[in-house]
Amino acid sequence: MPDTVPTSGTTLDGLLAGFLTRTPHTLCVVLVSPDGLKIAHAGETDKPEQLAASIGGLSSLSRGSVRGGVRQLIVEGDIESLFVMRAGSAAEPATVGTLLGVVVDSEADPGVIGWEMDSLIKSLAEHLSTKARTGMHPGQGR
Repeated sequence: MPDTVPTSGTTLDGLLAGFLTRTPHTLCVVLVSPDGLKIAHAGETDKPEQLAASIGGLSSLSRGSVRGGVRQLIVEGDIESLFVMRAGSAAEPATVGTLLGVVVDSEADPGVIGWEMDSLIKSLAEHLSTKARTGMHPGQGR
């Protein structure tokens, strides 16, 4: 059950809560900054900040493991598993290097989880965008 009450399916909280509703066996979903800070979350977790920090740490550790960028990580546990996907890239002008983490129970189908995460990431793009500043000159706004 999401711990946020979305007012609309197009808000960030609404998108995360909708993911939990339509994706079987998901317990929690968290959107994380590249340095491991929680941006938003929905679902069953009493420590979303700790989960976000773990996701950021796992992502950081994995970067040197394979050539090219790491797109996905899976930590399989006896009772729950954690799926992590890159939700944006600093190289993409409309997004930042965010991460999406999903905790699932042992009955979850990895294919379904991956497909739903990919769909959610595409929906998040507008929420991860930062509009360019205009009218600012060096030295202004300090």
